[in-house]
Amino acid sequence: MKQSQILTTALVAFSALVLNCGQKPAQLAGDAYPVAKASGTNFNLDVNQSKIEWIGAKVSMKHNGLVNLKSGNLSAKGGEITSGKFIIDLPSLVNSDLEGTWKAKLEGHLKSEDFFNVEKFPEAIFEIASVTKADKGYDVRGNLTIKGITKGISFPAEIQFEGEKPVSAKAKAVINRKDWGIVYPGMPDDLISDTVEFNLNLVTQ
Repeated sequence: MKQSQILTTALVAFSALVLNCGQKPAQLAGDAYPVAKASGTNFNLDVNQSKIEWIGAKVSMKHNGLVNLKSGNLSAKGGEITSGKFIIDLPSLVNSDLEGTWKAKLEGHLKSEDFFNVEKFPEAIFEIASVTKADKGYDVRGNLTIKGITKGISFPAEIQFEGEKPVSAKAKAVINRKDWGIVYPGMPDDLISDTVEFNLNLVTQ
């Protein structure tokens, strides 16, 4: 192998390592958590006002976009969240940083079997197992299902109440896509990061 080829390979490997270490999942995905039975008052989410942003990266650049919430609800009692379930409409996934042909190509690829396979698995589901007070905000634990695979994850969140009603919630969850069978590596000279970030901004009706 020529010295220039060795250098290129080393740079690609180093860049991929930086991307994968730049944002670590809040917790390594593990077995699903036991989910408590809902109690208290149920509050539906406003799917038109709620927003889910995704961010993915490869060696050469980052991409971001949105995906719609199909439905969602929170149950609360005594000013505490007791349960919740959110269904994400994966066919609605769009890219926000590209235009024209490149935008369409990326959206089509993300919806293909290489990534989310939305024709077979049109929904992703997150179900809350517990929400507990933390030093800052709350610690949310729950089960994320993508492509029929369910894993337990946790992440920090900010939740606003009006009285005993949860009116909004913000959170960032960073996952390793390979835990859900999304293993497409990308091009040899433009590897895709294993981590995917989701920024959640949820509003109740």
